[in-house]
Amino acid sequence: MTKQFTLSDANERLIKEYLDIAVNASEDFERFLKILTDDCVYRITPPGRVFKGKDQLSAFVKKAMGSRTHNTGSKIEIRNWFTDGENLCVEYFHGALATRLHIKIRENVCFVFHMRDGKFDRLHEYVDTSGSVLVGFGLNMLPLITKGESSKPTGKEE
Repeated sequence: MTKQFTLSDANERLIKEYLDIAVNASEDFERFLKILTDDCVYRITPPGRVFKGKDQLSAFVKKAMGSRTHNTGSKIEIRNWFTDGENLCVEYFHGALATRLHIKIRENVCFVFHMRDGKFDRLHEYVDTSGSVLVGFGLNMLPLITKGESSKPTGKEE
């Protein structure tokens, strides 16, 4: 038996907006920030860093998005996505160019979002670092990159 769910119009628009941003406007951090609640919580694993509120997340997103570019050979490719009406899970391949290092980034990512009133209020990003030592190293350097703008990993889900 399949579970039935209801997808509100606001959450349906949110999903469409996010998927369009991910594929067609992945460097537009202002557009991305507009689909987040002010009290959103974002966790990235590894290393398990937590950004609480739009101010902390904004600082991180600007640094992360500002440090890479995309082109036809290095871009985000959505592999799968599904929703239960309240949560959204997106699996994608992320190819990018690290602008300062002039190297290619290639990683598999899974994002789990919680939706509230047509915006994301919780985001959990899981990055598969097994294919890239550099990606794993970079993620573990988040405390230095963000200068302590996030919370330390606690092992507890937010």
